[in-house]
Amino acid sequence: MTPPISAIIWDFDGTLVDTRQRNFNVVRRLLTDATDKSPDQIPALRSAEFYDGVTRRYVNWRQLYLEEFGFSEEETDRIGRLWSQYQLSDDTPVTVFDGIREALAELTPVRHGVVSQNAEAQIRRTLDGAEIAHHFRFVIGYDGVHITRQKPEPDGLLACLEALTGFGPARALYIGDHETDIKCAQNAQRVLRDRKLDIEIQSVAATFLDNGAPHEWHTRPDFVARHPRDLISITRVLQPET
Repeated sequence: MTPPISAIIWDFDGTLVDTRQRNFNVVRRLLTDATDKSPDQIPALRSAEFYDGVTRRYVNWRQLYLEEFGFSEEETDRIGRLWSQYQLSDDTPVTVFDGIREALAELTPVRHGVVSQNAEAQIRRTLDGAEIAHHFRFVIGYDGVHITRQKPEPDGLLACLEALTGFGPARALYIGDHETDIKCAQNAQRVLRDRKLDIEIQSVAATFLDNGAPHEWHTRPDFVARHPRDLISITRVLQPET
């Protein structure tokens, strides 16, 4: 018998919370303080909305820093290690997407986690401030994964799955707003299959900001959620009939 959904794992930025302006402010300040590059000379940093669009062309933040900003591997590592402290020192307001609270309340019987390329402390601080932290049993940020094993490598997602399911028979959803999240879910599924673990991961593309066209991605999601309420419907569809 197909097991019910027992774990729902979320990306953070652009999935639970609209952090575009905060991340834009952080990266501009970080480059100003820690490098010899002026943000005003980097076309990608002309506005928060434009920067968000640029980031979607890259697999992860490392590729963005290497190819868009022109940093070396060593510079990228150094700047990446500063991300947490710059995030935590930034108080730019962020907004939980409309409908997230209702979706979490409806899906309370399922175990929830977060796998993100943001800093874990910033994720927890934001969830606490929004009074939704109690829904999440496990949170892992970029700093909980080796700096060269960021998404779409599956390490963070596998760690979260183990924490939520103990790697017992399970079905899980991974929800994210970027094609990289979908690739991460597929990579994790391959590892689980190789290990002969009875866990199925299905991916959901979250397009809450109307900022993606999942049908055009090379890696297609299993489902698309245009509003958080769609997640409730998707979960109901996946529950086995009793």
